[in-house]
Amino acid sequence: MEIWYHPENREVLSRLATAAFDAKEWFDLKTAAERLSLLDGFDRLLSLETLDIQLFQHQEQAVRKVLQEMRGRAILADEVGLGKTIEAGVILKEYVLRGLVQRVLILVPASLVGQWRSELKEKLDLDFSVARTPRDFEAAKIVASIDTAKRPVHREIIQRTPWDLVIVDEAHRLRNSRTLNWKFVNGIQKKYLLLLTATPIQNDLRELYNLVTLLKPGQLKTFTQFKRAYMLDKHSPKNTYRLREALKEVLVRTSRQETLIPFPRRQVISVAVAMERPERAFYDETLALLRAAYRAMPHDKKNLLPLILVLRQCSSHPAIALATLQAMCRRGTLPAVNPDALASLNACASGLVPGKLELLLQKARSLEEPAIVYTEFRASQREIAKTLREAGLIVHLFHGGMTPAEREQAVLRFRSEGGIMVSTEAGGEGHNFQFCRHVINYDLPWNPMRIEQRIGRVHRLGQEREVQVINLVTEKSIDAYVLYLLEKKIGMFEKVIGEVDAILANVEASFEERLAHAALASQSDDEMKARIEAFGREIERASAAYERVKRLNAELLGS
Repeated sequence: MEIWYHPENREVLSRLATAAFDAKEWFDLKTAAERLSLLDGFDRLLSLETLDIQLFQHQEQAVRKVLQEMRGRAILADEVGLGKTIEAGVILKEYVLRGLVQRVLILVPASLVGQWRSELKEKLDLDFSVARTPRDFEAAKIVASIDTAKRPVHREIIQRTPWDLVIVDEAHRLRNSRTLNWKFVNGIQKKYLLLLTATPIQNDLRELYNLVTLLKPGQLKTFTQFKRAYMLDKHSPKNTYRLREALKEVLVRTSRQETLIPFPRRQVISVAVAMERPERAFYDETLALLRAAYRAMPHDKKNLLPLILVLRQCSSHPAIALATLQAMCRRGTLPAVNPDALASLNACASGLVPGKLELLLQKARSLEEPAIVYTEFRASQREIAKTLREAGLIVHLFHGGMTPAEREQAVLRFRSEGGIMVSTEAGGEGHNFQFCRHVINYDLPWNPMRIEQRIGRVHRLGQEREVQVINLVTEKSIDAYVLYLLEKKIGMFEKVIGEVDAILANVEASFEERLAHAALASQSDDEMKARIEAFGREIERASAAYERVKRLNAELLGS
């Protein structure tokens, strides 16, 4: 390691010449000198030397630019799917290794808290805790949802604490300076700040001004001056070359075309299987029962989760839906359900093997390579594993009840032995499976982001082969409508990972709630279909709006 001293420090040089240091003085001087060398220009990325990670060229360029030119305050605005998270993580690690950062606050959407924490540990060897209570927010390195962090009791703790580095994911949610989100982040004491968003501008050019002001007040002068220099109207920029030059001091953006990274093709196969008469009878009776329970609920219809759970389980395995209904009735969760209805359902479900499970077995037997099968439920996982093992297939389990060490061992066995990994949603976060290229969705979550996370564990930077995604659904079930919306209205399986969330952010209420009300509030299948179609048209409008946002960001940011 090169050690250097300021040339004017004659006393140090003189004492070095005469060896006039005792052991402690020499140790202190050497340590200080090494730190000075580490601070010298970030020419070496220590994180890449100490960790088993490799950055793509565009990622390393972004990291160096933020460290060397932007002094740790930047908008990381690479297009969706190009690895902004790992860029932010390496910047963080670099500062930690150099002793420049001790206290770190990472603010993300609630759905990404676990993913951020696990990737920081697995890829960067950084231990972060998830903050949910006031005491949690006293820790030195925390990940929290921004909605939890901005609660008054937590906001007061955060804003009185001097943070070395703050990272905000999905930072376009800070676009309005009049919102609590913007004021909250602006009020945090912070030395370094990283804002991650693929679309810094959503609708109005003022949003870009507000984000830049968080990082570097005055960079774009006053808003009046910014408006006069760069805006034809709130949607239309002018003098784009000059604006891009001004943004280069605070914003890093790479387009997919610029990277020249060959993303493998994704083949999507959706297969629908008809229900045999006993399974259809069970499904129809259960849906009628749930609709009656829905009508009996209070007017606000707030507690839909029990009904949603049973409805989703009906499309997974009748036996587990029945077991859940029976448990709810014992606890009094569904007072509108009478014992006679349960007895009838019990008769329908006796010995019933769902058609989707038989179809899964056919698909699993036909594959000559490892595959991941995703299910929503532990009970379904057990039934799937039993069926596949009885057919002589190698089966591995992965679920949230396993310890981290057990999960790691399961992944290692799957990698070395092949076969089928049957996973709950726990396998959709944290671990990456680029050694596998087949994903089978036995159950389709009602949250599209979870489907993206599943596919993203396989179809991501580093995957070198074509990826095959197989979606299994039963005909004329709510899952078939879910697939219809995903494929025909969102175009999900053709979208880059991350784009679906941006589209659904502009849809009223959650995807799951809209589906539940469509299924349960309807008196007939025709009415349910009409409600689903109306929801689909709303999604199409949101998708068109997102495409306009993409074009605006590409025009202004030069992608």
